[in-house]
Parts: sequence; structure tokens; C-alpha cells
Amino acid sequence: MFEFNPWWETGEVPKEFLPRRGRFILSSLKEGMKKKYIDLIIGLRRTGKTTLMYQLIDWLLKKGVKPNQILYFSFDERKKELKELVSEYEKRVLRGRLREKKVFLFLDEVHKLEDWADKIKILFDLNPKLKIVASGSASLNLMKSARESLAGRCVFHQLNPLSFKEFLWLKSEKIPKKKVEVLRRKAEIEIFDFLSKGFPEIIDANEKEARRYIKELIIERIIFRDIPESFRIKDLDLLKLLAEYIFSNPGVILNIDSLSRDLGRSKKTIANMLEYLELSFLIRRLSNLRGSFLATSRKNRKGYPFHPSLSLTRDEPKLVECLIGSELNAKYYWKERNKEVDFVIKDRTILPIEVKYKSRVERRDIKSIVKFCKKFKLKRGIVISKDEEKKIDGIEVVPLYKFVLFKNL
Repeated sequence: MFEFNPWWETGEVPKEFLPRRGRFILSSLKEGMKKKYIDLIIGLRRTGKTTLMYQLIDWLLKKGVKPNQILYFSFDERKKELKELVSEYEKRVLRGRLREKKVFLFLDEVHKLEDWADKIKILFDLNPKLKIVASGSASLNLMKSARESLAGRCVFHQLNPLSFKEFLWLKSEKIPKKKVEVLRRKAEIEIFDFLSKGFPEIIDANEKEARRYIKELIIERIIFRDIPESFRIKDLDLLKLLAEYIFSNPGVILNIDSLSRDLGRSKKTIANMLEYLELSFLIRRLSNLRGSFLATSRKNRKGYPFHPSLSLTRDEPKLVECLIGSELNAKYYWKERNKEVDFVIKDRTILPIEVKYKSRVERRDIKSIVKFCKKFKLKRGIVISKDEEKKIDGIEVVPLYKFVLFKNL
């Protein structure tokens, strides 16, 4: 316990635990420190959840919180019962009871604690002054457990791999909004570097190092450790094969019947494996909007790597399509007969977005998005080009660099 909390002796978080800059989500987490609810940070491995916790602890210390009133513990490093951890902390460090003092409790990789949600609920309910921040490397059973046991007590924060804007921010790059040509050149130089380096620890790595980091510390850890631990599956070769199939073919239609026949596995097995990959944030699956905005089809979903850094393809248009899916955190696409729109945003308004990564976008390139807009009586649609900016039949053609830096949806 003491090795996890060096500030008890020094009064500060070690400098090597703190990066130059924080993720964009940090400000909302700081606001949450003033609130009673439990903050639950979920996301893919190596996105910086532990670092966020250290940054919050550093901020609390600088705000005057006493070091012994902050407890951090990682269930990824040690196995310990929560009740035992709290009891030891009260006796040896706090020298008092949790319900008597304002304590900030940080629980890292909490899903590795058996029945974690029920145990946190009891602790939270019995100690009205206690603030809890917890994290999990993958959603797996995390969301389900939290919603069942922590209803009304928990706020979710999803920490994704870096956006392009965050990538530039963490590299301390300035974004010269008024110097359009400088901005365009800078973005064009950086954007394809970013595609293989979407995680905070590798923004300055070379491509070979970045690829090895992602393969060994993210993909293989999740496939060969995290998913088997959570679901006790044995067919890891199939899991890896499905992941690599999607990583190599961003935007592929995932036809369960065809995959079942081709791979010689049951449809239920294929469906379960795809769900495990999605829940662990290795892939994202998009549903097809059918007939109305309220109806979607779970059949023939499209599969993408969750972030382009996970992709195994070198095809630039496909990588850009994957990038846009990641930047949008996309959930839907549209396909009807021979017409298809890459992404559809269902938020306060409906917005179709098509990727045409080419220097010149022609009228024939926008037929699908025009049909979609007419069908659903929409006034706006966006086509993302390589570097062209114009309007065709009311459809906005926007250069890639401008969309990823200043998207106004």
C-alpha cells in the first residue's frame, strides 16, 4: 500500500508520474472532485487512466488536501480485498475512520476486484464524506456491473485513444488558426504520423517502436489476458483471427453467417467473439440505419479498428476512413441497395458524413449522401476530401485537416 502512495512521505506526486500536459478530459474530472458521485473512467489499455489519476492527486495536493487523505491502489498490481485495504489504511495512515474525514479514494483497474461494484456501493453508502474515482481498462463487465449496482451513484467517463487535436496538444504543437497555409502544411505532416501513434506514451516514438508497443502492450494483452480472464474463453486463435481481419479491413461488413461458414465456427461463437472485441475497445461496430432514424439493424454491421493506430492496413483512404470513425466515435452508417454513407451522426440533429480522400471531389462522388439527405429531408451533409473545400448541391466538401481540427457538427 505504501509503495503506491509516495506522497504520504514526500507530500507530492513524483515528477516522472506526471506528463507535460493532460488529456482534454482532465478538466471535467477535476470538476467531479467537488461532487459526491463515483467517477468511473473506462477505456482501452494504455490510454492514460492511471496518469489521469496521478494528475488528479497532484491537483488535490496543490489545492491543500492532506497527503494522508488520498489513497491510491491498483488491482492490476496486487490482489487485495477492499475491506482489508480500507481497514489497513484507516489504522496505519488515516488514523481515523473514513466517515469522519474527507478522503479521496482512487481504485485503478477495479474490475479485477471480484464483485467490485457491490463492494464499492457498500463503502460509498456507509461513508458520506468519501470521494471515489475508479478505472477499468475495458468495459467488459464493467458497465453492466456499474449500472446494476451503482445506479444513481456513478458517472462514466470514457477515455479513448488520442484525437488528432490532442496528439498535437500533447506534443506541445501550436495550432495557428489564422495562418491557414501554415496550418494545412503542419497538419499534413503530422496527421499520418499520428495514425500509428494514438497513445500518449508513444507520441514521440518511431514507427517501429510504436507498432511493437501497440502489438505487445495493447492488442496481445487484451486478447491473451484481459478477455480470457473476464470470459474464460479458450479459442484465442479465433479471437485473434477476427481482430486481425477487422484491423486489416477497416469498414468491412461483418456478416455472421458468412464468417461462421468460412471459419467453421457456430454463429453464436462468432457473435460472442465480436462482442468481446468490441467491449474491450479493440474494435467498433456500426449499425445500419434502416427505414427511420429510430430503427437500426444489428445484422451486417460494419467493423473498424477502434482507433487507426490498431489498423494493419497501409491503404491511405481506408486509414482516413478509420480516423474519421474514431474522431466521431461513430455508431451508425447507412446502406440501401447500392448506395452507402460511411457515417451517420445521431445526436441533436442527423448528419451524414462521407469520406472521399481524393484531391478533387466530383458530383458523382456525392450521389449516396445526396440521396440520404433527400430521403430524410436533411439540409446538411459533409464530404471529407484530401485538400479541397467547396459546396456541391448543398453538400459541404471539407479538407481532412480542417475537419479533424475544427469540426463543427
